Amino acid sequence: MSAPTTRRNFVAAATESVSFAVANQLTAVAVVLPFICVAFGGSAFAAALIFPTYTAANLLGVILAPRVLGLRSVSRSLALILILIATVFAITGIAISVVDEVWLNTLWIVAAVLGVLAGVASIAVVEVMSSSLAPSQKSAISVVQSTGGSVLTLAITVVMGVLFLDPKGKDAHVTLLWIGVTAMVIASLALLPIRPTASGPAVRRRPVGILTALRARPDRRYPWVREFLITQILFLSISLGTSFYSVHSATLHGQESEALHQIVALTAVGSLLFTALWTLSRHRASIRGLLLTAAALGVTAGLIALIADYGGARALPILSGVVITLAAAGGAATSSTRSTWLYLNLGHDDDIEVVVFCQVVLGITATGVGLLFGTLAHLNSVAPTWGLLLLSGYALFHARRAPGERISETKAGHLLDHHHGHHWGGFHW
Repeated sequence: MSAPTTRRNFVAAATESVSFAVANQLTAVAVVLPFICVAFGGSAFAAALIFPTYTAANLLGVILAPRVLGLRSVSRSLALILILIATVFAITGIAISVVDEVWLNTLWIVAAVLGVLAGVASIAVVEVMSSSLAPSQKSAISVVQSTGGSVLTLAITVVMGVLFLDPKGKDAHVTLLWIGVTAMVIASLALLPIRPTASGPAVRRRPVGILTALRARPDRRYPWVREFLITQILFLSISLGTSFYSVHSATLHGQESEALHQIVALTAVGSLLFTALWTLSRHRASIRGLLLTAAALGVTAGLIALIADYGGARALPILSGVVITLAAAGGAATSSTRSTWLYLNLGHDDDIEVVVFCQVVLGITATGVGLLFGTLAHLNSVAPTWGLLLLSGYALFHARRAPGERISETKAGHLLDHHHGHHWGGFHW
């Protein structure tokens, strides 16, 4: 393909990635929706259900993706999915302002719809980028996405907080959603000029049923699958930390209009922190090292959360934002190891069964654990924070058993370069 076409694809992909990252952070199901639910009068328990529901629905979307994406051009399908996601958030933004408070307790239904769409999109975006970008561009696009998206998100939240935020109102919460909707529409439109390269056709995935994958029991044939699942389940305290601390913070500060802006801004800082960490260490990083780093961030988040719980009320919003910053960075590192560990060991005829089996087991487990964490997070007590801190500490101890190979020396290295930016809204692969 000609150089102008390659450049056009990269510019379009960069625009889509940055816009999507902004939208993803301003509308994050793990952070923004639970906070809005509590702020506008919904129950903290209903807010706690939002992210686990999203997690389960996201799994369904990932499994349905091969069938859905086979119906038309993948880039056109992805553009349509992003428009649908923007539409769901737009309807939600309107409804939040006009419906009775009791209906806010049904935001988990919105999360379910978003989860299915996001699950399909998480597969589609990989196919679009892999089929339209040169290898060097695939490595660069994730850094552009994480850095550009986080910087823009930080700028938007700071400007909103300084110039337009009404300290006595909550409309600024919904304003974040509308800015996110706009960014999602821009991301959708940016996909339209992208054309696949001749050397990079999209990979067609053979659908595998859930029951077929479960009956196959690849964990019995491959010991690494069992160790992978045990480790990832133990690290759910890190992966789901952002959602836990968001609900906990919403319980404490949901009526403060400026708190959400501070939390979203500091979450963007968490994304920048992980991007910088990854950029500096990716040539020396191993799965074990990333997991140790993720667990250390989770432990630090737990310690600061305890300080926030025991500290004065005035410092709580800022400390909660710092906690979510660290939890987001730890979750990002954990998400990256999930993909990398799989890619490191795949290469057999039954790869699809292995991936589906792992997705189903972790998706179901994450949903159950997420419900438990969410239920505990809305309690106005320090006990849940102590529990999450202890789980994170055990994850840190267990991480020593993870593979020690350098990621850059495996076939997972280039794949991880492309994937590490796509995790902020949920439990992605």
